[in-house]
Amino acid sequence: MIWEIEDGPRAIEGLDERGRPRPEYAAGLGLVPAPIGRRILAMVIEGLFIGLLQLPMLLVALPAIIGAVGTADPADAVFGRPDAVWIVVTFVVPYALTTVFLLVQLILFGRRGVTLGKAFTGLRAVNVKTLERPRFWRGAVVRYLVQVASLLVPVGPLLVIALSPLFDPDRRRRGWPDLAAQTYLVDIRKGLNPYDAKRMRIARKTLATDLRDEKASLPSLATPASGPATDVYIPVARNRGGVLGAPKERAGGGERPAAEEGPVAPIQESPFAVDSAPAAAPPTREPVVLARQAAEPPAPVASPAPAAAPAPGPASAPQPTPRPEPIEEPATPSSSVAPAETLLPGATSSTWSAPDLMPSPAAAPTASLLLDSGEQLEVPATGAVLGRAPSVAGADAGAAPLAVADSTKSVSKTHVALRWVDGALVAVDLGSTNGSGVIRDGAETELDAGVPATLRSGDTLRFGDRHASVRLT
Repeated sequence: MIWEIEDGPRAIEGLDERGRPRPEYAAGLGLVPAPIGRRILAMVIEGLFIGLLQLPMLLVALPAIIGAVGTADPADAVFGRPDAVWIVVTFVVPYALTTVFLLVQLILFGRRGVTLGKAFTGLRAVNVKTLERPRFWRGAVVRYLVQVASLLVPVGPLLVIALSPLFDPDRRRRGWPDLAAQTYLVDIRKGLNPYDAKRMRIARKTLATDLRDEKASLPSLATPASGPATDVYIPVARNRGGVLGAPKERAGGGERPAAEEGPVAPIQESPFAVDSAPAAAPPTREPVVLARQAAEPPAPVASPAPAAAPAPGPASAPQPTPRPEPIEEPATPSSSVAPAETLLPGATSSTWSAPDLMPSPAAAPTASLLLDSGEQLEVPATGAVLGRAPSVAGADAGAAPLAVADSTKSVSKTHVALRWVDGALVAVDLGSTNGSGVIRDGAETELDAGVPATLRSGDTLRFGDRHASVRLT
């Protein structure tokens, strides 16, 4: 195992040349700016809760203190009352509870970016540069000091600070308190939760790493499932040369006369085609050339009758020799050789089989996965199951188990299944712990357990923290 030790400070991603945060980086991770309405609602909720804590003091202690102000001895007017203890309790306890509440608010905001109002409205705060927790002093204390300072002067500064998110040049709705504290409020209901460490790590890795293979794809040797059909040599008859093939016809119809007939031109050049050469040419022994049946004897030709001995008598003129006529061979099928086919030299009827003259059916589609480690996995026609130690059962009983190494154990033992459905490859999450997703055109779609999702060539399949690029042929 190789351990990497960082010598210098950790590099912060998403900053420009001047060290300023780039809004498009946060948007690429999936962070959504917090809407103005819910920001105001969060502040109202926190203000109402503080008012609820102060309610005993407002109802009991404050009227008594206001009534004692106009007397000669205000202290004696307050503590000399029979309910003086109750007045002190209703003043001290709400004040202490409010102080504790504000302190807890600051700690939660600095460490988790959340407060009471933000928890109810689905908002979180992060550091605008690191997109991590805002920190206590710079992120929480400075932000609340700016807000408290706006309350010292009524209406004017408070209204300006409340409307300042509308004038953010980066369009991220960051107000003056956010600019001072370097914070960024995001909406976790519509976007990514920055405090989900696993999802955040996957988003950063996906944005920083291009999983698409830039290599030029080689042409497939499989028979195309669709497209223009090619010409196929299909023997249909026997021509005069004794070779199986489709004889070429004349333009006016009918076959060419024997004098014009040459080598038969098949529709597509075939290794079984032979040239109709003169009969005196010796037969070739190459296995790709079909010869005529060796056992087939040449057609017998009638020999001329011998001239009779001249009878004694006067000499007569010699009689012309009659022209022999060919005897047509009867078409009687043989019991040992197929009548319409020819055999290779040395073949017998028991070992001979007709050549496959029909085109082969379209090959089934194939798929492969290119892992982020560079390893390539082939998906067979029976499907596959991915995981650290996958087991196949049920609907995936015939699938191939493909083990994927993962030292972080973000991949379950039996994580995701790849199945062929009507010629399409689909991915099905098998109830994994860290889930699966399909990344297409930069956007990830989470897979629900047991619900198939169709994969396309070029998609990226995420299972746990591992990624695999899908290739279909």
